[in-house]
Amino acid sequence: MDAVARRLARAAAKREKVLVVGDSDCDGVCGTLIMTRFLTRCGANARPYIPARQDEGYGIQPSHVRRAVDNEFDLIVTVDNGISAFQAAETARALGIDLVVTDHHEPQGKLPDVPIVDPKLPGSVCYREYSGTGIAYLTCWAVARILGVPAPEEYLDLVALATVVDVCPLTGENFSLARRGLLQMRANLRPGLQALLNGGKGLPITGRTLSWILGPLINSAGRYGNPLLAYRLLSARTVEEAEPLARELKRINAERKNMVEAVSKECLARCDGSAFPLIASPDWPEGVIGIAAGRLVEAVLRPAAVGVICGKIVRFSARSIGEFNLTAALEECQSRTKALKAFGGHKLAAGFSIDYANLHLVRDTLNDIARSQLQPEDRARWIEIDARLEAVPTPAEVERLDFLEPHGNENPEPTFYVHDRAVNVRSGAGWFLVRLNSGLKFFTSQPVEAGERIHTAISLAVDVYDGHKEIIGHAVDVRTFLCARDSLMRQYMLWRRGKDISEWAERIFSELGLERTGFNAKTSLFLSPTFLRFGAVRSGQDL
Repeated sequence: MDAVARRLARAAAKREKVLVVGDSDCDGVCGTLIMTRFLTRCGANARPYIPARQDEGYGIQPSHVRRAVDNEFDLIVTVDNGISAFQAAETARALGIDLVVTDHHEPQGKLPDVPIVDPKLPGSVCYREYSGTGIAYLTCWAVARILGVPAPEEYLDLVALATVVDVCPLTGENFSLARRGLLQMRANLRPGLQALLNGGKGLPITGRTLSWILGPLINSAGRYGNPLLAYRLLSARTVEEAEPLARELKRINAERKNMVEAVSKECLARCDGSAFPLIASPDWPEGVIGIAAGRLVEAVLRPAAVGVICGKIVRFSARSIGEFNLTAALEECQSRTKALKAFGGHKLAAGFSIDYANLHLVRDTLNDIARSQLQPEDRARWIEIDARLEAVPTPAEVERLDFLEPHGNENPEPTFYVHDRAVNVRSGAGWFLVRLNSGLKFFTSQPVEAGERIHTAISLAVDVYDGHKEIIGHAVDVRTFLCARDSLMRQYMLWRRGKDISEWAERIFSELGLERTGFNAKTSLFLSPTFLRFGAVRSGQDL
């Protein structure tokens, strides 16, 4: 940090021309805006450059360095990329231009020979899980201390947005930064975000708002359009300036949704049941393959990669499940095959590129790794239950849950278990509004019939209508049947003693190959399809 911050401070003090090269997703765009605006405020002549992935690939390339030299830049700083920019670093050194890297991705064994800020560097003892924007923000903070200028706290809203949308763990320092940024956003919503939220009046700004509404819209620019569109939107000074940009982003996002649906359906149709499906086509836009990979993982419950074939190169986006570590799997694949041209990412999301000629080799190797490492419990659709609701809480009690916002990765919304009878059900296009016997109401996308006694996992919110506050729930899952592990173990002991047990318990024991008498070898409940569907509930209490 010291070396990078001092070089940036010198650039600002000497009013040097600085090229800020960011990634094209929400994290990269937010970090690029912070770095560019802050260095400009400090005196540098900073210009943003965000390569379009579909045209230029991921991260800084030698061509970007040569272009910076041709345009007489003095310094290049990366945001949310660069930890694997070996060729770009060599080109910069050869052409005599300084390059510094700010990134948050895992190193690939070796490092570019340039000053680097990355919490995942070998030997680093700081908090590891910052977003790329978080690293850019902290780097600017260090520059501010050197120059003796005000810290860049006006950009905390962008740090919160990027941290949540990039699915970084909302723990420790990340939660502190994201919480402060969320409160800043609520107090003074950036014009570009107002335009995306149609003014934002009356809409609560929560982690769900960031991850489900704002994030996809901003990401659509880089995945299926021009990432500078998102940069211009977030840097807009007025809502009037932002509105046409927001309309264009919404149009692009609608196209992206249609393309994602088409690609996801084709991937599922081509899935062959392997432990780690790799599916690629020359006809898909690169900007949607990550979402399609996520959809495929949800459908087949195993790690998967979806790729786009670009001539002799295939670029993949991969997603994982459970405890299967993608980056570790890619490192092992590279160790065995030496076939990965580039790779990087996180435990549950990563990207890699290969020569098309090596596709079968890499596919077979990753399948072998997955077969040897995947555990039955990795396929469980866990529902984390925080508490059982015995009565409808008051609005004041639910409002206090806001101190836990923003919710996201490793800081999920509190989930409450309710077992009650549905007395009234209203429905619309893809939704059901259920009123329980207790009076609690909740929305769900799963069909529910009045009169059913149901098990429900819900999050809670306060709905304000005409000045009246009402508790409203949003279902995480609804089941007419639930088999908790502790209850199942009691059923097993009764069954072994010859007692009658429930039909569902017998079905599970049959699926596991257990015998009512004699010796039963130790097995895993997760080998039972019935238990995977109805029993994957984790809780500190027996529900």
